[in-house]
Amino acid sequence: MGKKGIETKQKMIEVMAGLLEESGYEATGIIELGKETGTPKGSLYFHFPGGKDELTNLAILHSGNQLNLFFQSVLAEADSPAQAIKQVFHALENRIVSSGYKKGCPIATTAMETSGSVPGVSNVCAEVYSLWLKTFETYLVEKGYTNRLAKNLSLSLLSLWEGALLLSKLQKSPEPLRVAAKTAELLFKPN
Repeated sequence: MGKKGIETKQKMIEVMAGLLEESGYEATGIIELGKETGTPKGSLYFHFPGGKDELTNLAILHSGNQLNLFFQSVLAEADSPAQAIKQVFHALENRIVSSGYKKGCPIATTAMETSGSVPGVSNVCAEVYSLWLKTFETYLVEKGYTNRLAKNLSLSLLSLWEGALLLSKLQKSPEPLRVAAKTAELLFKPN
């Protein structure tokens, strides 16, 4: 595949990632993707012989890896776990508000829609969630938390921000994220 083909494929992955985040798996179609990328329908199957599911999987991995790189950056620069978590929630709030409440978690809608009905896609969503959990677990262990506590705190954080993103999107308000951020900070306050 030439440079133009690689660029077209990457553009399709990135556009699909955005469509999945805003509309979900069921509402995102090949025609819409073609309109957004300026590519004919046949291009999808040329670049992604596995069709929509293959493209969805790559888009989910792209989104998940991008967000994970952000998490790693914040964690590396933060002075403490409490500061890191505050920054993560603040960035999530800025992202959802600046998108007019169209963007939340890049994979949540697709994960919910495909769970039990499209196992290949659902499994990739689970992989991404596992990646995020592992990133936070590793960071917390490096900061002196036990493996078990790091695992529990990471799962609690993910649950807090996923629920808060959903409620913020539904209510078109940053308040759920702000409350979740304050709750998350309490998990890391010294006794």
